[in-house]
Amino acid sequence: MIIDGKKIAEEIKNSLKKGFETSGKKLKLAIVQVGEDSISAKFIEKKVKFAEEIGVKAKVYNLPQDITTNKLRKKMAEICKNSDGVIIQLPLPEHINTQYILNSIPAKKDVDVLSENRSRCLTPVVAAIKEILDRNNIDIKNKNVVILGAGILVGRPAATWFINQGATIFVLRSSTKDISKYTKEADIIIAGVGKPNLITADIVKKGVIIIDAGGDVDPVVAQKASIFTPVPGGVGPLTVAMVFKNLLELNK
Repeated sequence: MIIDGKKIAEEIKNSLKKGFETSGKKLKLAIVQVGEDSISAKFIEKKVKFAEEIGVKAKVYNLPQDITTNKLRKKMAEICKNSDGVIIQLPLPEHINTQYILNSIPAKKDVDVLSENRSRCLTPVVAAIKEILDRNNIDIKNKNVVILGAGILVGRPAATWFINQGATIFVLRSSTKDISKYTKEADIIIAGVGKPNLITADIVKKGVIIIDAGGDVDPVVAQKASIFTPVPGGVGPLTVAMVFKNLLELNK
């Protein structure tokens, strides 16, 4: 089964629109971008469009590439004060202390759930993964789960969540030697490295669940998978929808 992330995201969008209308609040979402990056700009554009369609006011703050960590932290205090939810578009420039900046967002406004402040929400990517598994009645407990990548956006939060669900997990990197030793035994594979064709049909078992969040999986693998998310159109649209689901939840 190939997952239509756009269709599911549209369903969630319609539900959220009703939720925001019922709340009677005109919420403000701040999106912070440091420097110029064409890929980040596309992601921001999608979030702004989604916001407009559900009645959320999104404001993009474009900050200079050479801003210092301390000046960015001060700017974040101002932005957080005037917003109901805040997103920092990653990656930040290398000279910035990323986690220090992410931690400047209060938990009640952290819709990406990337700060170290305790939150009642899941990160948007993990929430998207959960949505897909729940819709297909997948029991995670005791499943062998292979996670490719240990980054802050996908690998790290996904690993924590799957452990809490009772799964047996293996976290690999693109540099891990002979990943097939792990992927051939995997019931679920979460890919978030960003290395095309890292996962091919010969290194997965029939019936595997593939959730590709990084464009790492050869599309041919869909023929062996019981559940497969394509790139684009799979996890991506759902992740955007979950940002706004978190915004609504945190402002109840």
